[in-house]
Amino acid sequence: MPTQRSARRPEAGSGPIDRLKPYLGTWDVKRRIIDRFNRAVITFEGQAFVTPVQFEEHGDTRSDHATLRSSRTYRLDDDVAETLIVRFPSLAEFIRIDGSASQRVVHHCGPDLYRGRLFFRGHDAWAEVWHVRGPRKHYLSLAHYRRA
Repeated sequence: MPTQRSARRPEAGSGPIDRLKPYLGTWDVKRRIIDRFNRAVITFEGQAFVTPVQFEEHGDTRSDHATLRSSRTYRLDDDVAETLIVRFPSLAEFIRIDGSASQRVVHHCGPDLYRGRLFFRGHDAWAEVWHVRGPRKHYLSLAHYRRA
């Protein structure tokens, strides 16, 4: 995750892990999902934990019908091309994060298409927006991360 100053190309010698350092630690997370396929609104509230090699999130997902304990984990790998590679636990690539303060990301998962936008607002907050479409998916997800 880049620093606010990295809206331009990163300086020589400032690799992805260097840019990640300000984001290490614990984050409060709030997410709202507008599920157009099932005509529902779902919320998530919890915490994310960022280490040099992993992003982990735990919390409660609420719908009109239930509250479920939820979690997700990604591996973080630096890359020689000045990007941070976000991988699933299987080590398959999910997305690449570059040094921009605002960036677009895309992930194809079988017939599903994930189009995202990441906004890094300094060292104490970031947000992500996802538009997801597939045969059994159609939702918008907006998450806000604030330093705990």
